[in-house]
Amino acid sequence: MAQVVERFQARSAYTTCMWHNLLTCKAVYDRDGRLAQAKERFSVPYPRQLKENILAQGWKLLHSAMPAYDAQLAKAAKRGDLVSVNHRTAAFLESYFDILFALNEQTHPGEKRLVRLCRERCPLLPERFEENLERLFADLFAGNGRVEEDVRAILGALEKILLPIFEI
Repeated sequence: MAQVVERFQARSAYTTCMWHNLLTCKAVYDRDGRLAQAKERFSVPYPRQLKENILAQGWKLLHSAMPAYDAQLAKAAKRGDLVSVNHRTAAFLESYFDILFALNEQTHPGEKRLVRLCRERCPLLPERFEENLERLFADLFAGNGRVEEDVRAILGALEKILLPIFEI
């Protein structure tokens, strides 16, 4: 946790999930007070440097690194490799949601109900956030050739809100 909260080290996904769990957990038993100490130590405002690091690393993974998830996903879809499409989509979305929570200075709540939690906790979301995701999900295994277009729409909308905040 210190690597993330105090040293601002971004991960490829779920960067702040353990921090979120610590901050939101209820102690049933804490014999030595270590949990209480950790909660106190890490009950700090969201570090700006951590936010910037998550945005930078996440964007590289989504779009600009070699090989970025968008390119991997497009290739898998073109060759009809459904297992790879599933894996690359999961990796893409893990980084995408990591960025969204960091952008809104929210700790990452884990993998469940992410769209709803973004709607509730993240005032800054890409245009057509839910619509773009729903379209991607509908097209993933349909074999209609629109996955690459869907991913471009998601990234384009994300880029519009990242550019004014962070030079990507």
